[in-house]
Amino acid sequence: LLVEHFPDIVDVGFTSRMEEELDEIASGERDWVPVLQEFYGPFHQTVERAAQIMPRVRIADEPTDEVCEKCGRPMVIKLGRYGRFLACSGFPECRNTRPLLEKIGVRCPACGIGEVVERRSRKGRTFYGCSRYPECDFVSWERPVAERCPQCGGYMVMSGRRQQSVLRCPACGHQVNLAETAAPDSIAAIVAEEEAAGRA
Repeated sequence: LLVEHFPDIVDVGFTSRMEEELDEIASGERDWVPVLQEFYGPFHQTVERAAQIMPRVRIADEPTDEVCEKCGRPMVIKLGRYGRFLACSGFPECRNTRPLLEKIGVRCPACGIGEVVERRSRKGRTFYGCSRYPECDFVSWERPVAERCPQCGGYMVMSGRRQQSVLRCPACGHQVNLAETAAPDSIAAIVAEEEAAGRA
């Protein structure tokens, strides 16, 4: 449906050009207003047209092994405006919901007990936190990795453009440029996975 009704938005050339323009805005080389105006006009028309002709698609609930702690029914994965979440299959009798904690395979660098999970802010921005929240309040806008900083031993995050080009230590600022060094297998796998997701 996206390819059929939003061909420009899913076009690799278009997204690549937009990324370059956003990078130029971030570096102060380009004013954001003309870029937004150039994008929004055609995009708004495309959305209006799609709203009239696109068929309504209902995304089926995804079963899980989780059990609702309030009524004992199975929990299912639903898709909401802020992303996927767990909800009781007994809705509307039971309205219990929980965030869907998507683990990224990294131990929490703050408490060492929980695991780092991917979350979404209310504005839809991805961030990372500890699965033990609120007992542990670790949070990061950049994706933590299992590798430790060779300078201070602190945790490192994927940084740079699309969080793929640099490993950076938030504690001491040490950086490792992935383009100039052989990335560990775990990092290479993450980069390949996110590049594939970007092409999908």
